[in-house]
Amino acid sequence: MSKLSILRRCPKAPCHGRIATTVERAGTVEAVCPVCNEPVKLEVPDELATERRVPRCAACPGREFFIRKDFPQKIGLLLVVVFGIVATVFYAKQQIGMTFATLATVVVIDAAIYLFVGKVTVCYRCRTEYRGVAKNPEHEGFDLATSEKYPR
Repeated sequence: MSKLSILRRCPKAPCHGRIATTVERAGTVEAVCPVCNEPVKLEVPDELATERRVPRCAACPGREFFIRKDFPQKIGLLLVVVFGIVATVFYAKQQIGMTFATLATVVVIDAAIYLFVGKVTVCYRCRTEYRGVAKNPEHEGFDLATSEKYPR
């Protein structure tokens, strides 16, 4: 199984650097923001360190989480836009076969990403990400109604 890691944003208002920490034990884990050098403490619960289950957030008091694919959303959006533009160009040139081939290619790429990319557990409250954790049946996909409880 892969290493248990936590990724969170720096709590210092103007910074918002990304702080990555590998968890090896329960208790207080100290990390430092690579951008502003702000020290950050994480309170790792016993269940997280021993069973790799996320009962509560190590960075905030949050107890609600969602699961998503561990793929950068910006890259996914870029793929859709680029293949959409290419398909539009082929369609404008009345090359319908190439248009559908382009769209089929992006579907195959999307399916490959779906099959091979792992999952990440994310805290609704502070958006801290947990990688290498066990699947928790209480955690489901993103829910907009739950997310709206926590203003960003």
